[in-house]
Amino acid sequence: MAMHTELWFPSVVWSSVIHIVDNEEVKRWAYEKQKTDKGRTISNFGGWQSNDIKQGECPAIDRFIAHLNNEIKTCAQQVGLPELELYNLWVNINPTASYNHLHNHIDSVLSGTYYVDAKPEQGNIQFERNDNAEYHIPVNVTQETYYTSTRATYAAKTGALYVFPGWLKHSVQGNYTDQDRISIAFNYGEKR
Repeated sequence: MAMHTELWFPSVVWSSVIHIVDNEEVKRWAYEKQKTDKGRTISNFGGWQSNDIKQGECPAIDRFIAHLNNEIKTCAQQVGLPELELYNLWVNINPTASYNHLHNHIDSVLSGTYYVDAKPEQGNIQFERNDNAEYHIPVNVTQETYYTSTRATYAAKTGALYVFPGWLKHSVQGNYTDQDRISIAFNYGEKR
């Protein structure tokens, strides 16, 4: 008789490609915002990260939030979480050679990113395993699987939406093109 398999403490990453965002409107708005918002430095190196965006600042982002609220509700239900609310949302503009250090999102239950204008050559998002398994997995593993891998990479591409636990450490590779990588990042948490 085969043993029963159960997955405890999985690192879930939800992904989709959406087409409901007017990316050109968001890009125009982001470049205008950058002129008046000096931004902040948290995990970004060389790029610009806006301060938190408030509802009503950009109609295209408001439409994105309406869609995102439904996606987050579904994700939360799938893993047995209560209804969550948007804590904050910001825009990233990452020019040549900019990247994001390894980090997580403190106080966030679910976090994520949406790529407004991006392609894989501009730096993919990488999720890192943080349970110290690298000290226990045999070195001669010939095929990486969900069980043996220590890193998962998801492509930066226009329209891609990724949602993940706020505690999951991740980074974004450097942009080695002459075009800006533009994304929207967000955090959802317990209703206050």
